[in-house]
Amino acid sequence: MLRLPRCFLPVDPTHATAPVPSRAACGLPDSGVVFACFSDTSRIDPHTIARFMQILRDVPGSVLWLREGPGGADTRLRAEAAARAIAPERLVFLPTLPHADYLARYALVDLFLDTLPRSARTTAADALAAGCPVLTCAGDTFAGRSGASLLHHAHLPQLVTDEPEAFVDRAVQLGRDRAALAALRQQLQAARTHSPLFDVAGFAADFRRAVQTIGARQRIGRPPIDLDF
Repeated sequence: MLRLPRCFLPVDPTHATAPVPSRAACGLPDSGVVFACFSDTSRIDPHTIARFMQILRDVPGSVLWLREGPGGADTRLRAEAAARAIAPERLVFLPTLPHADYLARYALVDLFLDTLPRSARTTAADALAAGCPVLTCAGDTFAGRSGASLLHHAHLPQLVTDEPEAFVDRAVQLGRDRAALAALRQQLQAARTHSPLFDVAGFAADFRRAVQTIGARQRIGRPPIDLDF
């Protein structure tokens, strides 16, 4: 086993983004908290949609911005919202866009909501790179703990919950506290300069050192062993 000291998925915060569109241009209301989950809709299982609807119910005026799904998924999700007494128009859908335009949309998102049992990976990394806070619930598997790993290495452990109920409570708390959401954005912005998550050069140096060590051991005939760097 090879263990590196940084997150398994380094985040480059220097990706170019397009100009930020207006809320109206994105189909968003003029006011109200914007929650988002731009992960593939296949990750939104019945338990996840139930949590999302509870959050919308407890944060009046909020909307949930989702990625457009295939085969009528958007219609089914809106029907599920209606069945839970949530106005279907409170679900807004993001079409497939060029990457720079997609990243620009995160400026309009107040809080990214993660999924379980499969956590966001590159999508959560995109959100953090664009300066958007991510709220996650740590699962029991690697697939369910990716978001937690990203947030711990971004020095934002307060956005990692241990239970689905705590996830909902934390999302509602933040959704009702604009000042707290703004503070999280400021903390995330500051983390770009000192947290290991955004140190891509440091990750590359760690990986190079690991590969060199493995190669050196192989050349002198030593057997594979667990290595920590």
